Amino acid sequence: MSELNLSVEDGIARLQLNRPAVLNALSPGLLLELIDRCDELARDEMTKVVVLEGSGKHFCAGADLPLFIKRMETDPHGTADLGRRAAEALAAIPQITIAAIKGYCIGGALVLSAACDLRIAADNSRFSIPELDAGIPLSWGGMAHVVRLVGESLANDLILTCRRFDADDALRAGFISRIISAGEFAEEVTALAELVAAKPRIVLRQTKRKLIDIRAGTFDARDDAAEMIAAMADPEAMSIGQEYIRKNIGK
Repeated sequence: MSELNLSVEDGIARLQLNRPAVLNALSPGLLLELIDRCDELARDEMTKVVVLEGSGKHFCAGADLPLFIKRMETDPHGTADLGRRAAEALAAIPQITIAAIKGYCIGGALVLSAACDLRIAADNSRFSIPELDAGIPLSWGGMAHVVRLVGESLANDLILTCRRFDADDALRAGFISRIISAGEFAEEVTALAELVAAKPRIVLRQTKRKLIDIRAGTFDARDDAAEMIAAMADPEAMSIGQEYIRKNIGK
């Protein structure tokens, strides 16, 4: 059985971490699968949205350290670098990505969710960055992601103390954008994915490129004019836009 399930329907892909017996802990094999699936999605011209989620009751309990330690006996650097490669592959795909967080979101799981464009959480979500307590530094590019999302002062607090925090804390910090009741979480995730996927493909891809450039410090607003012209020449974008105007302008 695969440790990572990929399904695609109506422009929405779901990447499901599939190790529920260990709270979807990240094995080296799962991360390699994630890199491969992201490579597939990077070539997918039709899919608009990717949802990253966990099977069962939890998003992910972080890295499966015993499996990492075993694999590092034969390939230390390659194994230690897998999480960075996976997070960067996820961040680079052209689709809009949504991390659907429920239950535990710990360590490396927090890094993967931070690599997504949107993060929403069930009200039963529990977060922590316990790496220093486990005797290792926060890696996989996690320092940069956490600082970018919550600011240096709070990031330092969370990383250095390893303290736990809940969905309310994550919302106040700006790590997530909304909290949803656990009982309604699956339906709300689907509704959000469908809402985004209903927008024109070209403008979603343009927006994703801007997000990637902003994060890399290479954004140039002089490119906006050409992108607007391209969108206004796109049949899907103009059809959706005209329908929006018909229904909303002047009402």
